[in-house]
Amino acid sequence: MNKRQVALGVFAGLAGAALIPATVGAAGGAGEVDARAAILGWLDALASHDAATVAKVLAPEFQIMRSDGSGYDSTNYLANLPKFNGEPEIMELAFGANGDLLVARYNLKLEQKIGDKPVQSLAPRLSVFRKDAAGWLIVAHANFAQIG
Repeated sequence: MNKRQVALGVFAGLAGAALIPATVGAAGGAGEVDARAAILGWLDALASHDAATVAKVLAPEFQIMRSDGSGYDSTNYLANLPKFNGEPEIMELAFGANGDLLVARYNLKLEQKIGDKPVQSLAPRLSVFRKDAAGWLIVAHANFAQIG
């Protein structure tokens, strides 16, 4: 399977998830609290710079696609974690939720490096989360920030 096939599969899955009857978030509602908590839980784990901590928030089926076409599953992602410092700022959050599934579309402001290359500090993201007994797990993530 090549990168294009993986990308098409991820985006087809995300598009399918978007078709699920959803509650679209309104500012200040309980749904927004959950959406922000899921995103911040993911970012807090990444801020630890510890693969074991990040592994706790990754769903076994996790996939990521980056703007440069690179993509990883959960095992390979843990060996290629981004590095960042400071407080991330979530902007223009939109989300849909149904049962234990949450799909979030947002802009993220964050100073970050991927593979020692600087990353565009303000860029759109698309994240899919699944809730289990331990909390929100990230299932899929698309990072549209330009690298380098």
